[in-house]
Amino acid sequence: MKRILILFACLVMVSSSAYAEALPGASSEPETDSLIFSPEDTQSEATPEPESVSEAVLTSEGELQLDFSVLTPDNPLATPVAVDPIDKPTPSPTPAPNYWYDTYTNTDMGISFSIPGTWLLNPNTNLDTTIQFVEPKEEMMEPDGYQTRLTVEKVNMGLAQTASDARTQLESTLETLGMSFTDFKAGDIDSAAIGDARGYYCYYRAEYNDGTKTYSMNGRIMVIAKDRALYQIRITTPRSWYSYYENVYRKVRSTFTFL
Repeated sequence: MKRILILFACLVMVSSSAYAEALPGASSEPETDSLIFSPEDTQSEATPEPESVSEAVLTSEGELQLDFSVLTPDNPLATPVAVDPIDKPTPSPTPAPNYWYDTYTNTDMGISFSIPGTWLLNPNTNLDTTIQFVEPKEEMMEPDGYQTRLTVEKVNMGLAQTASDARTQLESTLETLGMSFTDFKAGDIDSAAIGDARGYYCYYRAEYNDGTKTYSMNGRIMVIAKDRALYQIRITTPRSWYSYYENVYRKVRSTFTFL
């Protein structure tokens, strides 16, 4: 009988201990090693900087003008662009242009570059300082839209010019363009070069209402410094076809040489 009582007492003690471990907050004392932290463990995680999205987006001769990024691949236009919904229908791919190119040389301006052979040279400019090629209406990808044109200007400054001078000229030109349109927005300015001629470029976008219709345009402008002159290369296109016509700009830039 005595052995039975002793065995019963032991069972009661074991049951009480198990019940106590199951109670909220009842736990064994943690090991000392679990309270030791390395300097790396105590450092707070740095908050990542938000990524900026630039628009293409969207760089004065008195005609309708626009670029932003992109804007592009080179530089999406500088205005923040919302991400398209994932269920948005996939747009039809822009066809690749099938131009044949001819070499245009202007000895007065001291330059040469390739231009689509069918594009028309605007005669209403001073060819000593300004060249403008306009796409024929019968080739326009947007028949009722803006007529694409590419303009090259030279400004003789009298003193040796630098990339900083080119940027100042670019900013001034953007202000002038901004006053010529119903709406105008320039993108971020970034560095550019053609050979040893250094400067800056940007994309821009604009709208113009002629009283009967609003034209939406994109464009790209670059100003570079060469010796004592500043050179501007600018293309303006219908907004929805900018990526198509930018191929012309790239061709002009890649073949642009100083005589």
